[in-house]
Amino acid sequence: MKIIFLIIFSINLFSFKLFAQSIVVVNIQKLIDNNTSYIQSVNELENLRQDRLNKIKKKEEELEKILLEIEESKMILKQEEINLQIDKYNNKLNDYSAYIDEFNFHFQNQIINMREKVLKEIIVLLENYARKNNIDLILDSTSYLIASNSIDITESVNIELENINLKLEYKDFE
Repeated sequence: MKIIFLIIFSINLFSFKLFAQSIVVVNIQKLIDNNTSYIQSVNELENLRQDRLNKIKKKEEELEKILLEIEESKMILKQEEINLQIDKYNNKLNDYSAYIDEFNFHFQNQIINMREKVLKEIIVLLENYARKNNIDLILDSTSYLIASNSIDITESVNIELENINLKLEYKDFE
């Protein structure tokens, strides 16, 4: 009998603690992707990237021209000379490929850095929100299956985030 009483008492004690906590959810991805400063900075970065791609396209055209010259000279030159030209072409092609990889990596990192800056601001806002509203737990919307819309604070955090004038800087390539 004492064991049953102890079990019931324990269940009541633990269930009280579960119901006493306040939990909210927020959609971090939505906050970042819809942030005006982030969108503007990504668009500027994309325009800069596109300008650089146009210049890179010229290098690609030069490589194609060299390859065409090699093809045309196969009838005229000796095999050793053709092999030398092919080696030079392959070296230039490898350099070009490495340059493209570095180019893509650079712009991907710039976007990642901007997302991290926005995320840091969101975390500060969420910490302040939790402190002001006595929130015990904030979950990202990807961390749960089903929740009531009444505990979603994404819009209120978004309003505060938009009021912050974020300076999302990025570096040009080269």
